[in-house]
Amino acid sequence: MPTVLSFDDLDNLIEGAAFMGSGGGGPLPLARSLLATMKQQGMNPTLVEWAEIPGNYRVATTAGIGSPNAAESVQSPFTIAPKRMIEALEQALGYSIECLIPGETGPMNSLIPMMAAAQLGIPVLNGDGAGRAMSTLAMSTFNAVASTQPYMLGNETETQTDQVTAQLTVQTPEQADALTRGIVSEASFGSSGAFATWPSTASQLGKVAVQGSVGQAMDVGRLLKQVRALGADPVPALQQYFGSRMRCLYTGKLTQVDSHTAQGFDITQVRMASAGQPGLTLYALNESMMAWRDDLAHPLAVGPDSLCWVTEDGVPFSNASLNDYLSPTAPTLHLIGLSAVPQLLTPSILAAYRAALLPMGYPGPYQPLSYWEEAEHGHH
Repeated sequence: MPTVLSFDDLDNLIEGAAFMGSGGGGPLPLARSLLATMKQQGMNPTLVEWAEIPGNYRVATTAGIGSPNAAESVQSPFTIAPKRMIEALEQALGYSIECLIPGETGPMNSLIPMMAAAQLGIPVLNGDGAGRAMSTLAMSTFNAVASTQPYMLGNETETQTDQVTAQLTVQTPEQADALTRGIVSEASFGSSGAFATWPSTASQLGKVAVQGSVGQAMDVGRLLKQVRALGADPVPALQQYFGSRMRCLYTGKLTQVDSHTAQGFDITQVRMASAGQPGLTLYALNESMMAWRDDLAHPLAVGPDSLCWVTEDGVPFSNASLNDYLSPTAPTLHLIGLSAVPQLLTPSILAAYRAALLPMGYPGPYQPLSYWEEAEHGHH
């Protein structure tokens, strides 16, 4: 049965996606304001499973783009551009899109396709291309079955005379990324917008998508709300939900956040401290990519494994909100490691993560959380 999502469901979705997104996927406060707009306009999207739609259904992705910090400065963010880009994609393709799928899991990019789908009157597939948020298009599982062609990119503005659209003809997702960063940083674009691409069919995408990821984010959001209602620490409940996929990597306070925006990315170095414990450095390229504890000769985790934020009170957040947790009175934070879904462990996706980790000072190969844990205890 296709499910019409309530606003409670959508609120659970953005909460859970804030946790699942590995620090990326857009700021949760911004997603809340988008959700308020959807509520105001009565937009209730429909979520479908693969088995509920024909395999030849035409599917595509739309997502917000630009620096999350820059995106926060837009008045009514992302109510126009995503739908506009799907329509531009349809025009370029010469056929209608019958279903949308989120490109990633994160507060904004889980919600944006929901809103666009509700505006267009089409359903959303319960899945995505990462099971987390990603820094570059090359990190998506969709590339294995769908091309980033055509690729439509447009700015977020209600003023029709200011609306610009770029159709990129590219051979690789890396080219799309590079050109996108250039266009988004162009003054006439404004700082944020949306793209639409990866035209495919439900059966093709079903081979590589992380199926069920939208439902999982809603579960996690619901779980965190239950934890908060009980006034409990979230780690045991999360551990029970995720099982061996999850490790609590560090518990402490934020002491420093150094962030600068470059090439459309928020590049961030975060320091955490805990009384009597070695400190920790987290490296992020919008999304958190690596955690390294001061006393270890190797990282605690590297992407595509996820590094997820939740306060000791059960409040999830993304890296766009880090500065809110810097004050001495801010709550203690848990940094949670989540093993990457198996769909991400392909040579091309691992190479894309390696390219992001290299400028952060990690030139080595991906190893799972279990490997670093064994290394820490001297088993390697």
